[in-house]
Amino acid sequence: MFRSERFEWTLAGAGLACLPLLAAAMCATTQSSTQAAATTAIPAVKTSGKLLIAASEMKWVPMPGLPGAQQVPLAGDPTKEAHRILYKWPAGTKAPLHTHSFGDRGVIVSGTLSLAVEGAAPKMLPVGSYFTLAAGVQHITAVEGDLPCVFYLEREGPFDVKMVEGE
Repeated sequence: MFRSERFEWTLAGAGLACLPLLAAAMCATTQSSTQAAATTAIPAVKTSGKLLIAASEMKWVPMPGLPGAQQVPLAGDPTKEAHRILYKWPAGTKAPLHTHSFGDRGVIVSGTLSLAVEGAAPKMLPVGSYFTLAAGVQHITAVEGDLPCVFYLEREGPFDVKMVEGE
């Protein structure tokens, strides 16, 4: 056998010997990707039919437990299930340190919201900003500046607030 043929066979043998390791690595990556996808999956709030609401047609109602704050439920029942909702908080509103039982994803529509997450300094979120908070993440939410803040929120379950003791 020529030296180059021996090299090719040796290389092929080494490649075959690595297949189980490669398969195990691919399997672990797939499991990790699947777990990541499962933790970031958005719960279903089924879309059916059509819903077109002009801003002037929004039916703002008081938000329980936060004086002056208003909400417009858009999909799902916030008291029972995953939902999508618009909130309008007046300037100067501040919710002290708290958590929620379900995760949130939000977009700032107008004004500026600040979030102080897990002891960090408040992060200013002006119009167009996006945020996510997993269930159980401690945070302080406030409206900054002289204008109210409107923000859209998708919540993974019913709305609740758990105040953090000692704060």
